[in-house]
Amino acid sequence: MDSSPRVLFINHSIRDGGPGKSLYYILKFLGREKLTPCVLIPKDDVFSERLRATGLYENIIIDGRFPENLKRPWFSGGGAPARIASLVLNILDLASLVITSPVWLRRQSIDVIYCNGTQAKVVGAIMGLINGTPVVWHVRNIQQTRLLGTIINSLAALPSVKRIICVSGAAAAQFPYGREKITVVYNGTDVADYDPAKTVGELRDAYDIPAGTVVVGSTGRIVPRKGYDLFIEAAAVAIREYGEREGGLKFVIVGDTPYFFEGDHLAYLKKLVAEKGLEDNFIFTGYRDDVRPCLKDFDVFVIPSNYPDPFPRSVIEGMSFALPVVAFKAAGGIVEAVDDGVTGILCAPGDTEEMGNAIARLALDTGLGKKMGEAGRGRVIAKFSAEAVAREVEKNIFLALGRPPEK
Repeated sequence: MDSSPRVLFINHSIRDGGPGKSLYYILKFLGREKLTPCVLIPKDDVFSERLRATGLYENIIIDGRFPENLKRPWFSGGGAPARIASLVLNILDLASLVITSPVWLRRQSIDVIYCNGTQAKVVGAIMGLINGTPVVWHVRNIQQTRLLGTIINSLAALPSVKRIICVSGAAAAQFPYGREKITVVYNGTDVADYDPAKTVGELRDAYDIPAGTVVVGSTGRIVPRKGYDLFIEAAAVAIREYGEREGGLKFVIVGDTPYFFEGDHLAYLKKLVAEKGLEDNFIFTGYRDDVRPCLKDFDVFVIPSNYPDPFPRSVIEGMSFALPVVAFKAAGGIVEAVDDGVTGILCAPGDTEEMGNAIARLALDTGLGKKMGEAGRGRVIAKFSAEAVAREVEKNIFLALGRPPEK
């Protein structure tokens, strides 16, 4: 039997969004001679399919009591009563998972628990407390409400939570206590996977985008806090500044609104585009499990988040494709990822006029965009390596176990 410590990776992200992609790369580069991974997920989906496709589908534990989101519906229709009932049932499922954890953790011979995401942090911390098992948190968000912030900080103080890995300095700042547990490890990506030289573009052919058209794109979850309404406002400014030049500008939004968010924000954005008369300038692709063929056809990458976005993976994915980045200088991890004036342009928070002018500037000055894009890919190689992140995760797992990291 393998004597290396067995790590339970708890992951409720099944669609391979930011947390799922990050965990995928950790598992890809994890030293199997040092640690044996087990992965708890709610069900098979995009995340697990990627693991299977790359030969990483091992020691997978699928348990439906661990929902992707507490808003997972149990009933079709029914309005507010059905949503409340679903919430209660999901909480009871999680309670059942935690209560029975001594049995199945012992069966899996788990030595340490790694938590990927907010829900995983809560569940993992309590499991660790009940079972006397050390816990590692990987914090990929900044809590937006005082209540949730208080809950997370209270759980972080538990003796079972030994190490807290934060994806940015901004994410770490939400923990006023227990600083000795905290380390900052930026998200990483595999530049061999995100290589424009090895990727075939799909957008220009699929949407008959003429040669010479400058494609300005963004990828991510289509939810209000991501600022896509501001992106549309900025697009109107950029179109005005770019003028009637041949080819024009085309704006592409890749993603959709997850089911557990109230309202269809994507439908709202399409309506906003129509109200502004920009239908000919916008493309909404919907959800893509692989955004690389879209990134290949972008000329400029925009991330319009105007809140403390902890450290969105989409930024370093765009930079990996040698794309200049335009973003807001809002508190959060974006300002830690983008070197303003070198790998992109950071604009005053919420200033759509400045963002639109920045997009137009890069569209007009292709030499500047190329220079910034190349600098961005170099920055990813130097600072945001997925393999380096895996080494840091290994180090923190061993520290949680009270052992020196293995070389």
